[in-house]
Amino acid sequence: MAKKHFLKTEFEHNYFLIAIKSVLEDYRFAYYLNNTFDLQFKKEDFSLNFSSDNGEFPVFGFENMLTNTYWNLIVNKQVIEKKVNPNVFSLFEEISNTYILIPEEKTVDYFIKIESDFSKKEKEILIKKINTIHKVITSYEINPNDLKSKEILIF
Repeated sequence: MAKKHFLKTEFEHNYFLIAIKSVLEDYRFAYYLNNTFDLQFKKEDFSLNFSSDNGEFPVFGFENMLTNTYWNLIVNKQVIEKKVNPNVFSLFEEISNTYILIPEEKTVDYFIKIESDFSKKEKEILIKKINTIHKVITSYEINPNDLKSKEILIF
């Protein structure tokens, strides 16, 4: 009888990830990040979506050619409002559904994915600076290897 072998693929990440809780709209948060860090985030032509009924998650990107650093601002929560029945008058004409990109981090509103070599001290300074942005509740580093759905962040 032939022995079966299984190939287990582990993706090695070359980025670090910051989780952010904020009440800011995505475009406004990108604007504040641009001003705080002298970046130029722009909305990408693509959104992350994995099936038609789970929402679309906008991505903002910035590439710093001088430092060879790639920044992505990724929306983790998407609220979609749907009309229940346009022909029937009701107090509850709309239903809102909230979709989460990374289910393990339901309370996180945004992720910043940075592909670069930052020292631990530089990361701490970056996170402290993010926390000073108006209407940011908190931000902290997340180890991508701890996420079950880390493949979603590979693009």
